[in-house]
Amino acid sequence: MNTLLALLDPRHVFHEAAHSWAARDPSAHWLTSPLVQNGVIRVASHPRYPNHLGTSGAVRNVLRAFCADPRHEFCPDDISLVDDAHVARTDLLTPSGITDVYLLALARRHQARLATFDRRIPVQAVPGGESALELLSA
Repeated sequence: MNTLLALLDPRHVFHEAAHSWAARDPSAHWLTSPLVQNGVIRVASHPRYPNHLGTSGAVRNVLRAFCADPRHEFCPDDISLVDDAHVARTDLLTPSGITDVYLLALARRHQARLATFDRRIPVQAVPGGESALELLSA
């Protein structure tokens, strides 16, 4: 979610880095799931978000434009962390990291990579998590 936020928010600290990453491979596709889309709308429209992008409706419109790009693909939220196939180490599931682990497992399930600036994601929590993570440089 942090990469999508950086792509959409021109004042985001990683905005330029996200766009540089996106430009490196023009044939790459970007996947978003309902969880990511809802999270971006929630965060970017929140009045306390430092770069508040407007109302939820306004952020939704920005996100809709992003999703209309031919490089975008919709990825359904079609896994559950209750399923052992998606979790290798339950001891690494923490309240603050559950969404990141879920998104990593979802990326793996769809043979994609979770592109993120976050270096705290416990890749060992997901079977094959290392191959499903792409750490971006700031």
